Amino acid sequence: MNTFVNKQIILILSVLLSVLLGSPAYSWDSDQLPPGFTVADPKAPVELDGQVLFYVPINSKTETADQIAQKISERIERLAKDFTFKPQSIEVEDTAYSTDIKAEDKVIVSVWDFVAKIEGRETEELAREYAENIRQGIAAYQQAHSLTNLVAGLIKTALALVVLVALILLLNRGMRRLNQGILASQRIQPVKIGDFEFFTADRIKTVIISLVKVLRLLVILVLLYTYFHLGLSFFPTTQKYALQLYESLLGAIGGIGEAIWHQTPALTFLLVLFYLTRYALKTLRFFFDQVSAGKVTVAGLDAEVAPITFRILRLLIVVFALVVAYPYIPGSESPAFKGISLFLGLLFSLGSSSAIANLIAGISLTYQRSFHVGDVIRVGEATGVVLERRLYITRIKTPKNHVITIPNSTILSGHVTNLSQEVLAGAGLILSTSITIGYDAPWPKVHALLIEAARATKHILPSPAPFVLQTALNDFYVTYELNAYTDAPEIMARIYSELHQNIQDKFNEAGVEIMSPHYRQVRDGHQSTIPADYLSPDYEPPALRLTTVKNQQNKDSE
Repeated sequence: MNTFVNKQIILILSVLLSVLLGSPAYSWDSDQLPPGFTVADPKAPVELDGQVLFYVPINSKTETADQIAQKISERIERLAKDFTFKPQSIEVEDTAYSTDIKAEDKVIVSVWDFVAKIEGRETEELAREYAENIRQGIAAYQQAHSLTNLVAGLIKTALALVVLVALILLLNRGMRRLNQGILASQRIQPVKIGDFEFFTADRIKTVIISLVKVLRLLVILVLLYTYFHLGLSFFPTTQKYALQLYESLLGAIGGIGEAIWHQTPALTFLLVLFYLTRYALKTLRFFFDQVSAGKVTVAGLDAEVAPITFRILRLLIVVFALVVAYPYIPGSESPAFKGISLFLGLLFSLGSSSAIANLIAGISLTYQRSFHVGDVIRVGEATGVVLERRLYITRIKTPKNHVITIPNSTILSGHVTNLSQEVLAGAGLILSTSITIGYDAPWPKVHALLIEAARATKHILPSPAPFVLQTALNDFYVTYELNAYTDAPEIMARIYSELHQNIQDKFNEAGVEIMSPHYRQVRDGHQSTIPADYLSPDYEPPALRLTTVKNQQNKDSE
């Protein structure tokens, strides 16, 4: 019984050992693998410092080919990092189950018979090839990472830096001379169509210099890329990064080139549309500049509204060009582009209601011609000179030097008083002021004094002549309204001030009190309200006159 059990145990162990180690004790067909093993697709590379030494072609029951290759690579790298290790000490040793590649009595990798069959090679031959690749790989690693090679890399990097700086300095010097030559060149002529000069020579030179600057920047970027690529390639540790940098650049350039190639028809259309729109706007600008300067006359289009008309047409043309160009923009069909467009459209719809209202109001005001820049207008409680009129807002400057910005929708919804329109037409603006004088003053004399005061005021026009209106006959006084014409409404506050000063002077000189006597005998009458400078030297205040009730009754009975 014990002998039978021992034989069964030995049989089971031999089967397991043959499965794990590929022992010939367990036979299989040449087209099959031992249980638990599969052919890896693709094979896993065993690498040292980026160099492939050989490939692992199988997956085991517990590990994939990549995992097996990773473990072997780590063993080889540990040996390579030990600079006291001699690659020639790596040996190949046959065992009952495999051919082992060993170093210092430690197995690096075991080459099994079925692995050699998969590769179509003899086991020992394949193992010796693997061993030689490992020796060469370790030797190359140790040489590349030696102190001598590190110093050489540093020297090469420093020399490359010196060359880089020298090339950049030479490039800058050459570009400066080239720019000077372009500016001094007489061969660059302006582009003309007839008598109209589309591009001046200076403008063309500026564009060429800008292109030269762009070229200089590109050359510097290429030099910097080349320097970093060379600097990384001088050291084994960073060589893989140099390769990645090279591949990423080529990949980016290739991707951009492929995208451009596929988008060439759309980009060509966009380019043609861009230049057509650009030259259409230039032509419109030239035309409306001529209208603004008065060199071209168009019925119904004044010189003043020409700039605003141009801005409106420019906006319409740009919007039309964008609508036409949208389907041809690369990526316009992508969900991200559509999402951004939807978001921008939502923002515009939510925040543009007042802007659109002001825009429409600005257009309406422009063609209504209710006022112009430089006119004196009154909008609500604000009065001032129009400094600027745009499609959205209008700015006026008050006599107190306050600059007020008024939305055009506010102006359009209210009323505007233009104080300069009749002045420009030659009729002048009427300034009016009221004064109340008692009934004891003859009205012709009051009229004459008021007109005389108006004529003594600067910026009051002699023709049409000033005139006086008696606007009310009140209980105790008469209301006189002086009306005078002026051609300077922008300084009417000063004109009013000077006019009032002259009225005071003229009435004081004539001995007419400016007062509204609502009373009788409320004052004692000892002193006139006229300033003493206007009274005669022998002036005496009149005596107070008192009448008793009895005397008054006697007078009434008589």
